[in-house]
Amino acid sequence: MLQVNRELLEKTFYRLVATKGISGTRDENKSTDEIKSCFQEMPYFQQHPDHLKAFPIPNDGFDREVVTALVKGDASSNRTIVMIGHSDVVDAQDYGKNEEVAFDPEKLMEQINPESLNPDAKKDFESKEWIFGRGVMDMRCGVAVAMTMLEAASRNPSALKGNLLFVAVPDEENNSLGMISATKNMVELAETHDLDYIVCIDGEPQFPNYPGDPKKYVYQGTLGKFVLMAYAVGKETHGGDSLTGLNANLIISELTRRIELNMNLADVFEDVVVSPPTSLKQTDTKAHYNVKTPESAYAYYNFLTADQSPKFFFDQVQDLAIEAMTDSLEIQRTQTQRYFDMTGKQGSFYDWSPTVLSYSELLHTASENGGEAFEKHMKACREEWKKHPEMDQRILALKMVQEVHGFYPDQDPKIVLLYVPPYYPHIKPTKATPKKALASEVVEKVAAYAKSEFNEEVGVEKFFTCLCDLSFVCLQNAEDVITNIQPNMPNWGFSYGLPVETIKKLDLPVMNIGPYGKDAHKNTERLHEDYSFRVYPELLAYTIEELLKG
Repeated sequence: MLQVNRELLEKTFYRLVATKGISGTRDENKSTDEIKSCFQEMPYFQQHPDHLKAFPIPNDGFDREVVTALVKGDASSNRTIVMIGHSDVVDAQDYGKNEEVAFDPEKLMEQINPESLNPDAKKDFESKEWIFGRGVMDMRCGVAVAMTMLEAASRNPSALKGNLLFVAVPDEENNSLGMISATKNMVELAETHDLDYIVCIDGEPQFPNYPGDPKKYVYQGTLGKFVLMAYAVGKETHGGDSLTGLNANLIISELTRRIELNMNLADVFEDVVVSPPTSLKQTDTKAHYNVKTPESAYAYYNFLTADQSPKFFFDQVQDLAIEAMTDSLEIQRTQTQRYFDMTGKQGSFYDWSPTVLSYSELLHTASENGGEAFEKHMKACREEWKKHPEMDQRILALKMVQEVHGFYPDQDPKIVLLYVPPYYPHIKPTKATPKKALASEVVEKVAAYAKSEFNEEVGVEKFFTCLCDLSFVCLQNAEDVITNIQPNMPNWGFSYGLPVETIKKLDLPVMNIGPYGKDAHKNTERLHEDYSFRVYPELLAYTIEELLKG
């Protein structure tokens, strides 16, 4: 069985932690360069430099790269295990005065005041069994273990009953553009080196399911996610004459009230019930203060999926949006009548109907109405947007829908529903193919091995719940992506998109086996040292052996 060099593992881990590869910035390239340097120092890649590649992400404003490292084993087998990990980390602003040392665990732990920590973090800090710092859990350790696992295999490649491929991707903490791009690189490598991929293993960290949870976990699949934006158009008016308009904030609030934490919109797969949707942002589109009511507002909502396609929920939200529009109009009408009754005045009412459109419907009508002028205008807008690769994808989608709506013949109040990036397809456990059946069997074996060899209680979960790049190696709702998501996501084909046919070619079973930590993305992020540096590498090595035996 493969044996990771513990000294090299820790050295690699601390090198990666010290590299401030903040997601969504050019600094991500520092992480990529460090990963390449670590591999270039290994004798195997000095002898086989063509097995280490860096693939630029096409049309990426930050010039980021995907790094792949391949160790080819016994030539009689082309069975290949893919391991993935993300090279970016979130920023450290939440560390406050300790921000500058957040990437140096030794210095950070010297400066941490235990009394400032929550009780659980304080207990862990005082135990001396945990390493605190940005990225130590998410996911420098998983990357370091995968890298040193390749080094272990490279010491005696002929003993490896197949091949190991590691793929390091940027941008996981934002839009997963790295992994989306990497799927094409993986297909190219398979063709170049005659690789038969049998599984994709991520090394994202595991974590307690609840406070005080003593168990560790491995995961058979991964939850999906989509983000649904609602763009509400009202009828602006002077703030002192509020009854003569329809506030877009009222419309969007009525919709949020119907979506927020609505368990009817929570997906279910067997015994797994995922969290209901929640609003990630809600605001109007006014750029500065004035006494005019906002003419438009928007919100976007986070949906998690385990079984149903996004279209299933999109259709339900359309019904809720009609309710929200209807109630908004009724509120405006009712309160206007009360004003008339209280003042003894009598006036007319607006006769708006509750209108809800999908983005594809809006686009179709606007294009027909605007003709050549519309096409010319949108082309100019796209040229301008290309100059700003740093623009948030959600803001870009908002700008797109605003420009399209400008050519829509009816400017009356309405709600437009659209998808915005990112989209993470779910992968639910299945034994539908021999490869997927083998992966499912091996995950169960890993849990048993952890108990017998290390006396660790390791649970087998159907889904990794925190979302990860595994989502892009299998597509279980491919047709809905083509017919529903693609035409209703303005960014698709411009600044975002999934290579659907490429992902369908991969169609890989997945699993997540990672280190043990707590509080990812918090200033108490920490990694359990013994499990992560001693037990986890052994479990991953056992997994590799069992998969290649199969």
